[in-house]
Amino acid sequence: MYKKNLISKIRKGTALVLSAVLMFSMAACGKENVKGSINDKTTEAAVTTETDSNEDTEDITTEDMSQYQEDPEEQAKFDEFLDRYYKAEVTTDTISYNYSIKDGEAMGIEEPEVSLGDTDMSDEAVAAERKKYADFKAELEGFSYKALTADQRLTYDMLDEYLTVTDMAYDNIYLMEPFSPMRGLQANLATNFTDYRFDDKGDVERYIQLINMVPDYFNSYLDFEKVKSEKGYFMSDDVCDQVIEQCDTFLEKTDDHFMITVFDSNIDALDFLTDEEKADFKAQNKEAVLNSLLPAYQNVKDVLTSLKGTGQNDLGICYYDGGKDYYEYLLKYYTGTEKTPEEVINMLDDNLNQLFIDMYALYGENQEAYEYFVENSDTLFSTEGMTSKEIIDELMSKNAKNYPDFKNIEYDVDNLDPAMESILENTLAYYMAPAYDDQDHNIIRVNGAHADSGLWTTLAHEGCPGHMFQNAYYMSLNPNPVRTLYNFLGYKEGWAMYACYDSIGSYEFDNPEYADVLTKLYKINDEIGYLATGRIDIGVHYEGWSVDDVADYLNKSGLNGEIAQDIFDSIIGDPAVYQSYSTGYYEMAELEEYAERQLGDDFDLKEFNTVILKTGPIQYDILKREVKKYIAEKKAD
Repeated sequence: MYKKNLISKIRKGTALVLSAVLMFSMAACGKENVKGSINDKTTEAAVTTETDSNEDTEDITTEDMSQYQEDPEEQAKFDEFLDRYYKAEVTTDTISYNYSIKDGEAMGIEEPEVSLGDTDMSDEAVAAERKKYADFKAELEGFSYKALTADQRLTYDMLDEYLTVTDMAYDNIYLMEPFSPMRGLQANLATNFTDYRFDDKGDVERYIQLINMVPDYFNSYLDFEKVKSEKGYFMSDDVCDQVIEQCDTFLEKTDDHFMITVFDSNIDALDFLTDEEKADFKAQNKEAVLNSLLPAYQNVKDVLTSLKGTGQNDLGICYYDGGKDYYEYLLKYYTGTEKTPEEVINMLDDNLNQLFIDMYALYGENQEAYEYFVENSDTLFSTEGMTSKEIIDELMSKNAKNYPDFKNIEYDVDNLDPAMESILENTLAYYMAPAYDDQDHNIIRVNGAHADSGLWTTLAHEGCPGHMFQNAYYMSLNPNPVRTLYNFLGYKEGWAMYACYDSIGSYEFDNPEYADVLTKLYKINDEIGYLATGRIDIGVHYEGWSVDDVADYLNKSGLNGEIAQDIFDSIIGDPAVYQSYSTGYYEMAELEEYAERQLGDDFDLKEFNTVILKTGPIQYDILKREVKKYIAEKKAD
């Protein structure tokens, strides 16, 4: 998803810096340990950390293949393990199965019993869940690593690290928040249902069964909220108010509720149903929405209202027992970084400083272009008169030279149903990947309420060369299904932002003589917004910043301290929610800088991008290892 309303608020503050850049000294830009948040390569003089400098002197050699003794029998056993693991994960609930697989019979996977998943959050159930994954990890580590193929070793490393990081969550399970404002059940259930795929009559029947299961599903997690309250881990009043407001929004309409109207529209498009069946299903769904779904949301509101006031912490997650450890888990889980929070802080601070240096340099290089950007930054990427499909197709053709050759991607792009626009008010658009066995059904949804917010960059992020291209190319390589189980948002959002920034160089500005400066300034301005948000997130949830600390950070950074409360309110209920964009992007950009430094004139952007895409979504330490292999092979040629 492309979330940008909060970022836009910071960028409006950034425009104040841009319009009066010479009024700020370099000390004001962050010599006092300014807290920033993203890693960019805007100029050749990009600041590098000490770690990066040391890495430039690393002895990069080709991999010694003699250490491996591949064994076909062990490899076959490993494939059987992966197959069993995948089936266990993809059949945990009906929605996951529907999103992941179109024809389970052809893949040898039996349709699971209709369910929204195991919701038991008792100590015994959580312990059993932890043991299940510990057993998977023990079985995984029982294989001979040296006997596996190179591709199997990559999957082994991904899964081993994923299970290690995931286990960290169980140490502080009461810090898990089922009803958070951005990631919570109440915030995301709607799109899970409205994007549910109907391939046959059975899918429609299961869908209605699922709607009727929502009350019990919510109740299990509301019981968990009561336990959290008793133990002192319930959300703050401000966060609780945000969730209650979301429930109120969901409950605003009844007979013409969007969960009824969107379903009716989707059913009308199904050619395998008769008119009588369509009418019957519409009636069943309406009854389920009115008598099950809406009462379930009302119950969430009522229970949270009753628990409001029992929270014992209005600040970041670090103020809870175990909170700093839990934030470290979230940071690793949502970014795939191996860096500690302190190392991420240094990376973000260094990059914010460099962004201001680059901004000053561009002002000196071309003041007229600079001032043009300040005056037109909100309307710089006009796509007036173009449909979303025309924009994506143009992005595909104009950016092809920097990416591996690929066939045409089959996709559909549509606006959200108008009723969903306010539900997803912070989302400009989102990409929905197709099922593993049905790769020609890529979907992009655009929030029509934000159609004037710069669709060129939004669709570059969601479409090409961003999320859709990344997924389509990787899936064309027929990866093991296990490699598609987990989101690895740090890689995916990091790639989408990295690719989006690359795409702005292909846009034809109204003032082509300013194109180079405008491209760089847009990138700097956009980065500062994401960087500052990510840095504030660490400040609040790991270092314990208050709203005043956030305002102080923004003001010292030359940004808009008046929006400190808005930012604080946006991130307080969802720790690390923006880190996949900020830290994820800088990890990706750091890899490109590293490869370019190592290879010098031999660096080839298309080759580098191909390595990233071929490796696929994964943690950054493993991705860097693959980049190092590429560098070594390139040097050896």
